[in-house]
Amino acid sequence: MANYGSAAGVQALLPVLGTLGTGTTPTLTQVTAWLAEGQAVIDRNLASAGYTVPVAAVATCYAELTALNNLYAGAYAIMARGLDSTSGSEENRAETWLTRFYTQLAGLAASDLTMLGVNIAMPIVAPRRRVRTTQVKRVDGYSAPWDYDPELDH
Repeated sequence: MANYGSAAGVQALLPVLGTLGTGTTPTLTQVTAWLAEGQAVIDRNLASAGYTVPVAAVATCYAELTALNNLYAGAYAIMARGLDSTSGSEENRAETWLTRFYTQLAGLAASDLTMLGVNIAMPIVAPRRRVRTTQVKRVDGYSAPWDYDPELDH
């Protein structure tokens, strides 16, 4: 079962679906699978950004993650139901919802979510700065005769 989103949330986005069950298109099992798939996408993006996943329900951005996952599963429910292919003259709502999902998720992953209660998975360590204490070669012009290699002079 997905932590973010619910079948009821998907039904709220698409009231035309009615109550999901075993005989509906899509079935409750399919919507639950899309919610789990959406959470996997969300968690992968947040983990790649260095946050612990899944995000706890007490985090401020949890409601946004829930809405995002409902949007993801709702887009797949639209495709399963064929709601956009009836007329073909309008904008494809499923593609619009998925574009919105990925755009908003990218914005979230790029944000500083620590202020919203999301923990960092691993501390971010700045790369060590190299420090050179002595010069390897003189740069005052007098070292040129000592750089002469007779094998290179043909």
